[in-house]
Amino acid sequence: MAYANEEVLAALRDARKRAGLSQRALAAKVGWPQSHLSRIERGHVDLQLSSLIQLARALGLEPVLVPARQLGAIRSLLAPEAGEARRSPYDLGSEDDDG
Repeated sequence: MAYANEEVLAALRDARKRAGLSQRALAAKVGWPQSHLSRIERGHVDLQLSSLIQLARALGLEPVLVPARQLGAIRSLLAPEAGEARRSPYDLGSEDDDG
């Protein structure tokens, strides 16, 4: 699996955990078996764009495309405040998450 895919999958998994959802609960929200979501999170299924959008929206997120030349600005918006871990540009969490 490509490195970027791993980051996106990790970001989805982290967003699910921040939302306090189990795989079973998120799978139920999107109408999939838990085993399918588990296979996606482990990278055993090639995630289709429609599935990515469906998962993100079930987590209250919206995937967007950003022009490459603007990634620096996006990264600075995602830069950690003092004492926080640096967020990946693939981090799908919202800015107002408490943890």
